[in-house]
Amino acid sequence: MTEGASSNHTDLVDAIRAVLKDSDEPLTIPKMRALLPVPFCSIRPAELAEALQRQVAAHVLVMCPKYRSAQDRYWDRPLREHAKVVVRTALADGPAAWSDLRKALPKYLRHLAESVLNEELARGTIFRHPPASVRQGPRYALQAADVRRYLDKELQELLARVQVLGFSRPEAREAIVQILQDEEWTECEAAGELAAGVS
Repeated sequence: MTEGASSNHTDLVDAIRAVLKDSDEPLTIPKMRALLPVPFCSIRPAELAEALQRQVAAHVLVMCPKYRSAQDRYWDRPLREHAKVVVRTALADGPAAWSDLRKALPKYLRHLAESVLNEELARGTIFRHPPASVRQGPRYALQAADVRRYLDKELQELLARVQVLGFSRPEAREAIVQILQDEEWTECEAAGELAAGVS
């Protein structure tokens, strides 16, 4: 290989790596060609495939299993990172149960899905939400659950039950506020006694 050809190959590899670095998912060869800068976007698919295969063999790039099309996909990160992106994309529309989340993933990622989900829960980038119904398990989302939403539903049901017993809503609300205040005082007293015992 001449010095010019070697330099050109290095430039191509650098261009490929720049394209993949900016991508949040593995890319097929046609998609990659379209994103390469002007000197390389007209490269023949076979030549690009050869350059990619060399980078895969050198463990610089990763070849991902086919999905959504019959073409190989390439990326500069492990498949596990791709699984994180797919899980987060599946949750973009709102909370989902594990069964629904798993169905949204390509088959080749499903073996990674549960460990990736648990890892993201531990990191605080995905949050566990209460079940939507008694029959379902917890749901998962990109934002933390708003406790007020769940409390409001329970509160409305509680107020309705208290009204059935003959109390008015204002009476019930006033009693709930008093109970919460009493609970807060009890917690403060307990904390004070604990601090006094420690000192």
